[in-house]
Amino acid sequence: MISGAVILDKPSGISSGEYVRKLKPLIGSSKIGHSGTLDPLASGIIIACIGQMTRFSDYLAGYRKRYSVVMKFGIQTSTGDLDGLVINNSSFIPSLENILKCCSKFLGTIEQKPHKYSSVKYKGKPLYFYARRGVDIERKSRKVKIFSIDYISMQDEYLELNVSCGKGTYIRSLVEDLAESLGTCAVVSSLRRTESAEFSIPDSNKIDEISVNNIEKKILPMGDALKCLDKIQCAPEIVDKFKNGQKIEIEEAKDKNKHLRLFDLEENFIGVLQNYQGLVSPKRLISIK
Repeated sequence: MISGAVILDKPSGISSGEYVRKLKPLIGSSKIGHSGTLDPLASGIIIACIGQMTRFSDYLAGYRKRYSVVMKFGIQTSTGDLDGLVINNSSFIPSLENILKCCSKFLGTIEQKPHKYSSVKYKGKPLYFYARRGVDIERKSRKVKIFSIDYISMQDEYLELNVSCGKGTYIRSLVEDLAESLGTCAVVSSLRRTESAEFSIPDSNKIDEISVNNIEKKILPMGDALKCLDKIQCAPEIVDKFKNGQKIEIEEAKDKNKHLRLFDLEENFIGVLQNYQGLVSPKRLISIK
């Protein structure tokens, strides 16, 4: 069974699941999934997880992401983008100075309500499934983290920003909330994820460039795919203890992050460990058959 990850550049106009499943004929009986869902309107980095890599997708999804977003002032739509029905208008376009001041208010940990046309699941289906059928689902606010919002350009009613954020952040919601705080309305004109789990556009592949003949070269080994996690190498006797479920005090882990990639001395990836100030325990290990 093939296991690993393929870094893809998803085009707009297709769901993440539909795009990733295009790899299925190339990987035989291996499972396939993805990390970090993109809404159909968005393009950019999505990570296809194959075989045992599907068991580690949450660690990829939890790492920070970066987006390039162009927002258009003056209208609000049902979908938060240009495809929806216009439900509000405003002739007010804020000054760049006020925009930059307002952006600073959204930095750090904030409360955000997912957009009703987002891919957040409710009873197993994405919110946009219900929204398209006119079903109103209560959306609860949740905490998300915005690391930075950088100004790129502004021309007429169009503003381009570069946003670095944590798991669960919805850029369409951010655009609407930012516009509301400026006393106007706006929608997403275009959205592109440019970084995810330390992978960027130059690392990515288009599916039509992948074939049976080259797919093995496109698949990253599991340990490499998880490069956003700190790495630790252990001697065989320590690896065996982790495989037996034991917790171990490791001095070099005290300054490392919450989750670690475990390798043996021969550079074989063993799995993910949980680290609490140097007290390390197995979290998810690969299955050896």
